This record gives sequence, C-alpha cells and structure tokens, in this order.
Amino acid sequence: MSGSKHGLGAKFKYSFDNFMSRGGFSIFMSLMMLFIGAFILMTGIRYVANMIMPEKEFGDVTSQMWQVFLQIADAGAIAEDGDFNILNKVVGIITIFLGLILFSSLVAFITSQFEAKLDDLRKGKSTVIEKNHTLILGFGDRVLEIIRELIIANESEKSPAIVVLSEKEKNEMDDFFNERVEDPKTTRIVTRSGVTSSLQVLRKVSVDNAKSIIILNDATADADDEEKELADARVLKTIMAVVSCTGEDNVPPIIAEIHLENKRSLAQTISDQVHTIEEHALLAKLMVQTSRITGLAKVYDNLVGFDGDEFYYYRPKDGWGGKKYSEIMFHFPTCSLLGYRTANGDVFINPDPEIKFEDSFEALLLAEDDSAIRYTKNPVVFNQVSAEAAKPIDKMIENQLIVGWSEKAGIIVDEYSNYLVNGSSIDVVVTEADAEVKHQFSEIQKKHTSIKMNLIESDIHNTDTIMSLKPEKYDNVIILKEDGGNSELRDSETIATLLGFRHYFKKNKMTDIKTQLISEVADSDNIEVIQEVGVKDFLISNKFVSKIYAQASEDPDVLKAYDELFKADGSEIYIKPAKLFMTKFPVQLKFSEICSAAVNRKETCFGVRIAAEENDSAKNNGIYINPDKNQVFTITKDDLFITLAEDES
Repeated sequence: MSGSKHGLGAKFKYSFDNFMSRGGFSIFMSLMMLFIGAFILMTGIRYVANMIMPEKEFGDVTSQMWQVFLQIADAGAIAEDGDFNILNKVVGIITIFLGLILFSSLVAFITSQFEAKLDDLRKGKSTVIEKNHTLILGFGDRVLEIIRELIIANESEKSPAIVVLSEKEKNEMDDFFNERVEDPKTTRIVTRSGVTSSLQVLRKVSVDNAKSIIILNDATADADDEEKELADARVLKTIMAVVSCTGEDNVPPIIAEIHLENKRSLAQTISDQVHTIEEHALLAKLMVQTSRITGLAKVYDNLVGFDGDEFYYYRPKDGWGGKKYSEIMFHFPTCSLLGYRTANGDVFINPDPEIKFEDSFEALLLAEDDSAIRYTKNPVVFNQVSAEAAKPIDKMIENQLIVGWSEKAGIIVDEYSNYLVNGSSIDVVVTEADAEVKHQFSEIQKKHTSIKMNLIESDIHNTDTIMSLKPEKYDNVIILKEDGGNSELRDSETIATLLGFRHYFKKNKMTDIKTQLISEVADSDNIEVIQEVGVKDFLISNKFVSKIYAQASEDPDVLKAYDELFKADGSEIYIKPAKLFMTKFPVQLKFSEICSAAVNRKETCFGVRIAAEENDSAKNNGIYINPDKNQVFTITKDDLFITLAEDES
C-alpha cells in the first residue's frame, strides 16, 4: 500500500544490504562479527551447561572460553570432550559446526578476494606509483618505435619507467611488448588498461608526476577524414582530462598526435604545453630532400631518435662572453653547434657567422648524449683553410617520377617545384585519377608554370606501363603508399611496385643506373624486405615520425629545430662536394678546419662523407656525423661535406 511504513526487519535488511554492498572490507567485518558473536554465544552456552551438569575438569571461565575457541578454530578439538557428559558433548558438536561454517566462509572470502586482486592486476586496474616517468596514452601504430627510442634515451638514467595506458587488455599489451622489445635495458615498461580520458584512471597512472605525456591517435595518418575527425576529438578530450588532473599551472609537456589542422590549432589553445606534429607536410618535405640528395636519408636517420646524435640546448653558467657564432662552435670539441634559441623560445639554425650570442641565448647542439656536451674555455686549435672556395655549382635540369597519389602527394609535387630549375619535369602516374586528384594537380601546374608536369593514368603493376615510362630517364622514382587500408596491405602494394621496377632494370641489364628508388613504408618491420629488393634510399615514415615524438617527449623544443629545417625558406641540410669549399686535393684536415672552411661560405658543417667508403656498411657508408673537432680526414675531390646552408649551390 502506497505510503505505508516499512517494519524494523525491512529497514535492518536494507541497511545490511547497503553495508555488504560496500565491498570486501564490509564482508570481512561481517564475518568477524559473526565469529565473535558465535564465540561469545557458545562460551555462554557451555558455561550454563557446566552449571547444569558440572564437570570438574573444565575449571574456571577462561578455560571454558579457551575450549570454545579451539573447537571453533579446529574440529579436532572435539576429542577433548570425549570423557565429558552428553550435554557438554552436544555443546561441543554445535560449536564445531559453527566453526566449520564460519571458517570455510572466511577462507572462501579470502580466496575470492585474492583471485579478484589477481584479476585486477591482469586487467591493469591497479595504481601506478612512479615519478618522472614517460606516460603514453593510447596504443597507436607508432607506440613500439617510440618505446624503443625512449629505451635508448633512458640508458643513462637509474630505473626509468614508461607507463602505457590504453583501452587494450593489459595481458595483450604485455605480450605485444615482450615479443617485440628485445632488450628493455634499464627501462621498466608498465602497462595499464582503462579509458585515457577518465580522470580517475589518469590519477591511477600518476599523471601529475609524469615527466612528459605522449598521446597517440587511434586513427592512422592514412585513414579517411571521418575516422580522423572522431579520433582527433578523443585526443582533445584526453588532453583536457590531463589538464584537469594536473591543473593548468602544472601540466607536463604533452606531445599529441593529431591529424587535422583545425584540431591541432584547437589543441594548442588548451595549454601552452601541448605540442603537435604536422606529419604529412614533414614527411613530404623530407621525401623530396632525401630523394634529391644521395645519402641524406642516412643523415636524417642519424639525427632523429636517440640511437646516434640528437638535438640538445645548452647555455654555460658564465654566459657566452660576447662571442660570435663562428667562434663559439670551436669551444665545443665533441659536439656541433647548429644554431641557437632565444629567451622567448625562437629557434634559428645556421645564423650569420658574425652574430654575437647574448647570455640569454641557448646553443642548439648536435651531440651523442647530453653527458657528451663540453664547453671549453679555450677554443680548439686549428689552421685556417687558405684556399678560396669555388664558385657555386650550376643547378641541373631534373626529371622526377612519382608513383601513386596520397594526401601528401600534392605537397611533394609542390615542394619539388620549389627546388627544380626551369625546364625540369615531374611526372605522376596513378592507376585512376578522380576529380579531386585532377583538380589538385591542375592547381599545382598553374602555380609552377616553368616546370613540366604530366598526370599519367595507367596500371603501374603492368610491365608494359613501366617500360613505357622508361624509369631510367628519371633522377628519382618516389613510390607512395595509398591512403586507407591496413599497413600490411599498403606495404605489400609498395613492395610489389618496387619489384616491378627492379625487375625492369635487371631485365634490361641496367646495373649502373643513377635512378634512385624512394619508397614510403607504413610498417617499419618491413625494412629488411625493402632492402632486399634493392632500394638505394628509403624512408620509413612511421619510424621516422615516431622517433621525433620520442625526442619531443624529452624536450618539446626540438620540434622547433625540425620546423626550421623543413621551412620553405631558410637553411636546410645539404651534402655538398668538397671542391665547393677548397681547391687543393688530396689534403689532410682536422674537422675543425673543415668547419672553418664552411663558415667562409656562411654554412655550418656538422659531418663528412668519404666517397671511398660509400659501399662500406661497417663504416656507415662513409658518413661521419658530428665527429670530434680534432679528428683528421684525408679529403679528396670526390668527398663531400654535410652542412646547413640556404641552398644547394
């Protein structure tokens, strides 16, 4: 009946249900109360029974209490009642039955709680107690490469940790890393399962104590816009959750993988600590640069990540003493000066040699490790290269072939056009060009009228198509992976296309061709396969960008250095003939003397390529990045210098 009052029994049952629903502690307390209640009850009953039918052997009350406790705890204690009267035997039997029920319940409870705890551990729900750890939120396709790089970066640290939080099952993540991470060295990889945008889950992984946070995207760079839109929105939600947990004033550096430009701009308004990478533009520009300069891919491979030399910022305690850029570079005997960062965070590479460093400036250095950075009071001793530099080399007409079309194809064609001289050509071959591709290509044609451009529709997997293209006439053939689909399928298509070109060259006995095959690969595990089919120069896009993410997690301002390297104007990396810097060969020079010769041309040298060692993989194909300033090289007219310069001439 509506409005009727509940009885005391119903209210007690309701209160008891609420108490028991609180979890393990409530159940344990209930069992303990039942145990104490049974102990008191049976002690009272035994005392009364002993008064009715006394037994001399029982002694005082404390002895009876001890007997009750033994019978509740151990059924075997009933044997001590064997010589007593029937009433005491009945009380003992009842006591034992109560003990069996209570202890079996308690054991079952403890067992279930232990199993539940193990299940929680397997599911990755327990709290992480770490400090200064790298926190990776999400389980995108680049997580493995990032962790491999961070392991290298952490080698000099004591007990570093990487915590990975994603919606995948913990055991699945653990198996993934155990199979693919050969040697974690000093780094501990801790995995937890949960929603990355949940405040409660983020607090469990010690988000407020993290050194840096990397937020990975569920969608790949080649996914369709609708999928990217949804995945980017989830990343934004995760960023806001991190800021909510840490507070706006204590946000650690956040490196977020966001695909769409409007979402990147929005993310950076959430906090100044949020940093993003424009992946397509970066990779497109990189492919153009590495395809036009043989060996440049190896140079970049050395720069990104931590397995080799990487970017660092440094400022001496006593300031720079008003020294010029051209002077300061010789005060670093074991690392290369590439530029500087101002007090407001602006980064400049290969500045004017005469610019004086303010004490607030930080040097942008290329070093093997931060522990290898050494700024000496006195500069390295060297002799100035007396010979005058040669005149700039005239640019040659180039012919480029791009196979396939993807989101970054338009950027590649546009970027190529900025480098090529009048009369050069760019051909693009696709199986089928839709209206959007034709429109993009037409717009680029209108922008660069001095470059010959052709959009060819033909099945590239047909051997007749390759023959008709005559790939030997091109300086470079860039094979792009198509957007969409899984990485395995896209890489299979890339490898099939590569095989087609290599078969053409082999069939026509073209063993001494200058054409380079440049391929874009989604899965870095396919490196060995691609090397086997004879690619002279290649780019692993996922691996390259993953390494930059790892570097940025250690110092987000390295992104500014990469931005400067890939800007349309300003200085870039070139591998230039030694004859541009001097006229007398062969000559023995310290690396400091080579750097001095580069300064004469307003360039910054940070490496050497020895032509005689080009085919010696044990010597890194003759490429020496950031050698000691006192290291001596025998330079011939065929050798090259790796420099930062405004152009290739």
